[in-house]
Amino acid sequence: MATFLLGGFPLAAGDDFDGLGAAAEGEAGDGSAFQVSVSGVSSGAYMAAQLQVAYSGTFMGMGSIAGGPYFCAENMTDITEIKSKCMAGLGIVPGNYAPYREKAIELSNDGKIDDTSNLEESRVFIFNSIEDQVINPGLGYLSALFFQYFSKNPTTNVLPLNAIPGYAGYTVAHGLPTDMSKFDSYLNYADEATPCAPANSQQSPWFPNELYRGNDPWIYHCPYPNGYAPAVAGYSMVKEMLNHIHGNIKDAVAAEGRILAYEQMNFVDDPAISTLDGLHKHGIGEKLYVYMPDGCADGSLSCSKLHVALHGCQQFPEWEFTGKVGSKHAGEKVQFGDTFYNGPFNGVAEANDIIVLYPQAHNIGHSEGDINPYGCWEFWPFYKKDRYNYYTQAGTQMRMIKNMVDHFTRPKVPGAASQRGGS
Repeated sequence: MATFLLGGFPLAAGDDFDGLGAAAEGEAGDGSAFQVSVSGVSSGAYMAAQLQVAYSGTFMGMGSIAGGPYFCAENMTDITEIKSKCMAGLGIVPGNYAPYREKAIELSNDGKIDDTSNLEESRVFIFNSIEDQVINPGLGYLSALFFQYFSKNPTTNVLPLNAIPGYAGYTVAHGLPTDMSKFDSYLNYADEATPCAPANSQQSPWFPNELYRGNDPWIYHCPYPNGYAPAVAGYSMVKEMLNHIHGNIKDAVAAEGRILAYEQMNFVDDPAISTLDGLHKHGIGEKLYVYMPDGCADGSLSCSKLHVALHGCQQFPEWEFTGKVGSKHAGEKVQFGDTFYNGPFNGVAEANDIIVLYPQAHNIGHSEGDINPYGCWEFWPFYKKDRYNYYTQAGTQMRMIKNMVDHFTRPKVPGAASQRGGS
């Protein structure tokens, strides 16, 4: 079977970045002018919550799409138990977010995460479809309660949704709803009635039969059919989320900026990790991708927003799945490639001069019994050494992403020439 590589967007090599933080007259020039936010899908949503809580002094807002609460997996190491609780929601008590709240307070008091008082003004967007059969939507409700507890204005700062606004009853599967028609190529005749919940999309990503697992990219074009009024071409959850977090977000335009690639090794500060194999064994991919809007490429001070977008399981570039029968890619081995980092965020980022960082996770092993066979982010401990820190500022993946943010928000060196890298 031929391998079909999605996209083909031109990449530029990682440059000698000289900083985009504010350095204009009258400003501190310490990067503090940046609004920094984070979001994620599924396992990326869990990681986004961890980053928001642990680095609440850095991230002013967070979007969680099809995820769950901070510290959901606690210190558990049994993968079956973790999946049962943090995917199926077994054993959780509806509305009981106290264990997560108390853990955050404890860690804050111990200095292992930022002061939870920073969460008072955090802008939080949470979406868990009521029809999601992969992540129990009740887990999203617990996350909303958690952030509402710490918020000074919970009804305005925290926006929890379980359906597309104005279209209650419109079936949405586990994943990211978009207005991008390119994702129609994964649909078949059976998906026409529910394009935002295509066949097989509701199978758990841990489902053991690969013929019924992961042959949708977990990103869906969501047009509203004739039964809904008004009928529209699609719904951009990215725009709605970023608008809640940052405000005054304009509609997407053509993504005319550039995607830069950086070695993620440069942001990992664990001396025990020194090779690509070492990265992979810690669930970390090789490259960080950065979408640089055209208006930001020369270090414009008008570019004051940075967003970290975290993919979900089975969404890292090396992942392959088989196109389902009746779709454009039927029977093909489809490599995920740039589907996420050249997807729903970039047009919105271009229209609003938002720099987007796309860190990459990686699988650890390939079978159901392995600790991370689908390239999820570490919202449970991958190794015993991570058991009590993966959700704190001591977590390897957590520190890596924070180092990335620090790199891209540091002050622009006065008089330095902007580097765009070679294509």
